[in-house]
Amino acid sequence: MKERKITNEMLDAFLHGELHPLLEAVKKDDTLDLELRGNSVNIYYRGGSLFKITEKKGNYTVFFNKKYCMTDNSVLEEYPDVKSAVDNIPFYKQAMDWWFHEHPKYEREFQQVIARENNNLGNISRGTDYYIVDIEYANKVDVADKSARFDMVALKWLSDGATRKDVKKVSLALVEVKFGNGALQGKAGVSDHLKDFQRFLSDQNFFKEFCEDMSVVFAQKCQLGLVDGLQKKQFEVKISCENPEVIFVFANHDPDSKILDNILLCNELKTCSFPVLIANASSMGYCLYADQLTKIN
Repeated sequence: MKERKITNEMLDAFLHGELHPLLEAVKKDDTLDLELRGNSVNIYYRGGSLFKITEKKGNYTVFFNKKYCMTDNSVLEEYPDVKSAVDNIPFYKQAMDWWFHEHPKYEREFQQVIARENNNLGNISRGTDYYIVDIEYANKVDVADKSARFDMVALKWLSDGATRKDVKKVSLALVEVKFGNGALQGKAGVSDHLKDFQRFLSDQNFFKEFCEDMSVVFAQKCQLGLVDGLQKKQFEVKISCENPEVIFVFANHDPDSKILDNILLCNELKTCSFPVLIANASSMGYCLYADQLTKIN
């Protein structure tokens, strides 16, 4: 399994070293989201990778994908140094804005908003029952090269005082986001996702390693100051392998449509060995509360 946690050296480079200006830029800009990728880190903007920072033998490379540049004569650097990357963030973001106007990625953009509101919205985030540990998770599960891909990985850590103080009362939720009715069917529809979840969660050894890695990822994100409202003694969570759950977020589903009703009758849902839940908005918000989830199996 390819781990998502970063090395202590890279962690220190963000906290105290040459990458620190990038971390500070993320913490000061609510539209940016920093995610750990093992030997690299991605800084996302509107669900797209603004910068990919890669570690190799103690050296760090910042990469911007120039596919986002709509004109060939763009002056934006593909491999800027840290100072240039930070200084020119507004121009890199503008390039991505123009690209997303032509090639919208609403689902990924929505994921980033969910992560922000559950992790970084002060007292509101402290009152939710889930923290988002990772977005756009992808990993090889077995030798047959079957991959696990999830929109978000979340910690379920109830916000009542006694539970939130206990770093061992934490379980895991895999979250799939579907934006609009058009995303509910076809190759990446609900039925196929349920099969993937079943395969992933049934591999006990892999899932144990996954929980251990996500525990470290969460602790590192807390150290980096990317999660609001927790004391240092709460950083080192121990994610339990027991009672995992799957959450579907059906963003902007048309309630007049019968597509979702029909999908929820699928055979895969009836045979799932884990609870499957649908997230409901809390008065039009994006925060995840346990009592706002509807169990459907």
